[in-house]
Amino acid sequence: MKTTFWMTVSALLLASLALIAQARDATEIRWDDLMPADFTYKSLREQIDFSQYDLSSLSDDDPEAQRLYTDMTQILANAPVVDALAGANIKLAGFVVPLEMDGDAVYSFLLVPYYGACIHTPPPPSNQIVFVQTQGGYQMGPMDEPVYVSGTLMVEAQQSELGSSGYTLYAGHIEPYL
Repeated sequence: MKTTFWMTVSALLLASLALIAQARDATEIRWDDLMPADFTYKSLREQIDFSQYDLSSLSDDDPEAQRLYTDMTQILANAPVVDALAGANIKLAGFVVPLEMDGDAVYSFLLVPYYGACIHTPPPPSNQIVFVQTQGGYQMGPMDEPVYVSGTLMVEAQQSELGSSGYTLYAGHIEPYL
């Protein structure tokens, strides 16, 4: 059977309506929901023995400062996640940090809880960074304007030069946060 223009348009319309319905049925979560109940930033800090460093005398180019930064980044990259969220249809508000782009279309990005996260170092813990994979790209607006992203959340770690994420969100719908 030959596919006509109108059949293609109809299929695209039905797919769009399905994505809108999925976004409507998504459970809105907050960033705190991505952290286990017993997680604290203090628990991350306790993983480094700061007593071995004279923090008042470290400079940025000091090898000891570099070692401390590397240790801290590694701990942040391995923050605990909430396994029960795997496969959940969620909606989460945050800021876009583009990773893969073609013109204004963003195909993958990091969703972060506050503007400037991952651009300034160190990045947030991995349970506060969500790697987002779009379907066909997303026309990004200004970076300082938050968005809602709806889709299927998976407990899948992703590494990028800007930060490590503990979750992957397969986006079905992206809209401005109003």
